[in-house]
Amino acid sequence: MRNTFFKRTLTAAAVAAAMGMSATAVAQNTTGTVSGEVVTTSAASVENAKVTIRNVETGYTRTVEVGDDGSYRFPALPIGRYVIIANASGYEPNESPEFTINAGSSRELTVPLATNIETIDVSGTAISMVNTRSSGTSLNIGEAQIDRIPVPRNATAVALLAPSTTAGDSRFGNLASFGGSSVAENAVYINGLNVTNFRTGTGFSDVPFEFYKEFEVKTGGYSAEFGRSTGGVINAITKSGTNEFKFGANVYYEPESLREQSPNTILANGELYVQNDLNEASQMEGNIYASGPIIEDTLFFYAIYNPRDISDDYSSGQGSAWNEASTDDAFYGGKLDWQITNDHLLELLAFSDSSTTSTDVYQVNEETGERVYGSTSYQESGGDNWSLKYTGYLTDNLTMTALYGVNEYSLTSSSNVQEDCNFVYDLRDNAPLGSFAGCIGSPGYLTEEGEDRREAMRIDFEWYLGDHLLRFGYDTETNTSDALEGYSGPGGKFVYLRDGQPGGLLDNGATIPAGVTEYVEERVRTVEGSFETENSAFYIEDQWSITDQLTATIGLRNDTFDNKNGNGVTFAEIDNMWAPRLGLSYDIDGDGRSKVFVNYGRYYLPVASNTNVRLSGNEYDVTQYFALEDTQISEYNGLDYLTYTKGAKIGDDRVNADGEVPDTRGIVDQDLDPMYQDEFILGYQAAFADNWSWGIRGIRRELSGAIDDMEISGYLDDTYGCHAASYILGNPGEIATLGADTNCDGEINETIQVDLAEVGYPTASRSYNAVELTLEKAWAGKWFMNASYTWSQSYGNTEGLVKSDIAQDDAGITQDFDFPELMDGAYGSLPNDRRHTFKAYGAYALTENFRVGANFTLTSGRPLNAFGIGHPNGVPPYGDTFYVCTENCADTNVDNEYNKITRGTYGRTGWTPQLDLNAAYTTEFAGTEIELRADVYNILNSSAVQRRNEFAEEGTPGDANERFMAPTSYQAPRYVMLSAGIKF
Repeated sequence: MRNTFFKRTLTAAAVAAAMGMSATAVAQNTTGTVSGEVVTTSAASVENAKVTIRNVETGYTRTVEVGDDGSYRFPALPIGRYVIIANASGYEPNESPEFTINAGSSRELTVPLATNIETIDVSGTAISMVNTRSSGTSLNIGEAQIDRIPVPRNATAVALLAPSTTAGDSRFGNLASFGGSSVAENAVYINGLNVTNFRTGTGFSDVPFEFYKEFEVKTGGYSAEFGRSTGGVINAITKSGTNEFKFGANVYYEPESLREQSPNTILANGELYVQNDLNEASQMEGNIYASGPIIEDTLFFYAIYNPRDISDDYSSGQGSAWNEASTDDAFYGGKLDWQITNDHLLELLAFSDSSTTSTDVYQVNEETGERVYGSTSYQESGGDNWSLKYTGYLTDNLTMTALYGVNEYSLTSSSNVQEDCNFVYDLRDNAPLGSFAGCIGSPGYLTEEGEDRREAMRIDFEWYLGDHLLRFGYDTETNTSDALEGYSGPGGKFVYLRDGQPGGLLDNGATIPAGVTEYVEERVRTVEGSFETENSAFYIEDQWSITDQLTATIGLRNDTFDNKNGNGVTFAEIDNMWAPRLGLSYDIDGDGRSKVFVNYGRYYLPVASNTNVRLSGNEYDVTQYFALEDTQISEYNGLDYLTYTKGAKIGDDRVNADGEVPDTRGIVDQDLDPMYQDEFILGYQAAFADNWSWGIRGIRRELSGAIDDMEISGYLDDTYGCHAASYILGNPGEIATLGADTNCDGEINETIQVDLAEVGYPTASRSYNAVELTLEKAWAGKWFMNASYTWSQSYGNTEGLVKSDIAQDDAGITQDFDFPELMDGAYGSLPNDRRHTFKAYGAYALTENFRVGANFTLTSGRPLNAFGIGHPNGVPPYGDTFYVCTENCADTNVDNEYNKITRGTYGRTGWTPQLDLNAAYTTEFAGTEIELRADVYNILNSSAVQRRNEFAEEGTPGDANERFMAPTSYQAPRYVMLSAGIKF
């Protein structure tokens, strides 16, 4: 167990090991471990010694007897500051220097004992920079380090400090992509409770940022206790109370007057496309917190209240609309820690992140600029969350943890005019009011009452058997989604007004009658029900010290996913998903200064709850078509909007869903394979000086077994003459086993197999290759620095659970694979392909009271596409193709000619540089600590383009989009955050 890197002197070993990190991890990585040896001054092991560990903040103590070889171990310790005291007959007791335990880490501490006539010099200061037992990769960063650098106050910003992470599309919210995966494939834990949004994967529940104590950001090679993720893991730990009463308050203010604006986008014809010069935003939030002992050395509390006032005023609709959004809900959180005995600990966490964003929407007069109020929309999110965790030290070598918790997340969208107003989208060439012609606009047209609730339970064991550390456990989640969705207005209709050509075909297969040049498309869609998903897993892992230099981590995880329909009946169940996790780490010279490591892991992703709601509920989705006879301009709330008079109905209803819970045999592959990813890592890390280390890591990730929905009714019609299904859930490119109506009596009468590759659907693929270089200098009282460069490529034909191309977060059933024509040309560089990423952050203490910090990133651009509407096989009912029509586009009597532009071949957006700086000054006054601070984000005010309009056509094939390749989003402009805090 001894690390010879610290054996230059025994005393240096005591201090250095107390400060260095090792590899042993514990369940859900919310705690840490201390292990080591008790030795004499001649380096011989001491038998029959006792070792006591004491938390200097809470008074918690625990004593164990050393083994025959002088070894000892303290598993599952709450994070905090500790000392070790060793005692043995005939020796003087010895206390180690104070050291810190972080989440998911371990300290190896060799404690030397001396006789009465010996003395020990305790001047060693070496710090271990290499974790020679670990084959995984993660960033561990605590509140002290975060406070030193300019980082936006959210968990995603912390995760983006790690290599191989990049910012996702802002239209999904503030989320990160890990290793080329979509932003919906990560897992987020707070104190061991999974708080990831399980409906779509886009987002997670959150505590006030001041409540966080430290983060562990896992970017690869994580152990078997973690699952349900093919991206990365954010493992966050909150603060706890101690024996010292602490009170404090602070305020963070981002004034609008110190915020710049992004550029406007002007089209080639001089038309305003995106207006940013009028946008205004400000934010103020405060924190009031208190902590301390309820019963000294036994029961502690931490409580925080986080009031907020956020406003965001912005232009939309090419300057035709003005939006004033505001949020003023307060967050709160609290934690109780009960040290029942030295062998039994209990933790209770509770927090609420419920919030409502209200947006007042105004119509802007193009000539006068006057703003006229139209409506107010409301977006609710978050909810109440709590968890109870027990830790029991059953013996010196056997530890158990158990957790039960509830995570809630609301998804409710509404508007104050939703009962009166339909959404009317006028796509005619002569649209008198422009495209958005109804009395309600986006996003108020979509109404939803939704509530997600996760009930999570897990139990984990850790059993130390000398050279083997066995870890095993079981966890289960019951996830319930309640949903009520629909469109606004009378009849709940989403309306398109379109130009038509007599003789042309509509999406329902009907022919436009003679004399009809304009038509109405009315879609009614509702979903209501309660949908349950049960996920469970068990795992076992052995961390085996094969030799003093070679450590193997051998793990195996088994997952089961059970998604149920609106009637509570299983519609998609996948079990026996065996996920091996294998790692080797070799201490090259046996001195703790360098290692080479390799890791292989398989990671399974659940079927998103969104799939239950969309595919297996009582969804009613019917579109009707009518001739358009006339339109009128009416007034509502002082605003003009368009009403219409419809004529004769054209053709039959286009029925996507009839309102009945479907027979799952006909819509789900009965032999559905899971969605999973294999990851391979090979790396090297070395310490080359005190407090310095560098490393290199190669990564390969391959996605397999993707699950998506596909339209196969045409195939079934051609094969059996019966329209037995529309969309089915399956594995693209594979063989689907389905129940089908083959005798056209409306009932499933036969089990058939459909080769989806023959239907035209390719196998889903996503690959990621990367090479990381890292350089780190640890804080030693004056300064620290962390830098990395990542070369990476992400390519394939599917991004994953979301589709950044069109900002679609319809997890598991995006537009991808809906029709074979949409996937022709889809293989190429994916949206999260950022070929080059440079990162560097650090801080420097100019004086004891004054410090400065910096955070810099430089990221290459994302690939661009040229999306069309048609395909050589015809025009799909909807969706974006990789074909642009070049000739005969409007002539239905001859074949159109198309130019195929495959994914990611239309260039890239430009590089994005981001430099953030801060400065902080602390002082004491009347026994209180005061801190004044300023953070400046994007100090260079870079305005790099983040997105462009990628739709080469609009309306019909060959109809060129004049907005094609115009910038639609820019890098956030420079803004300043001023803060002040007081502690007493």
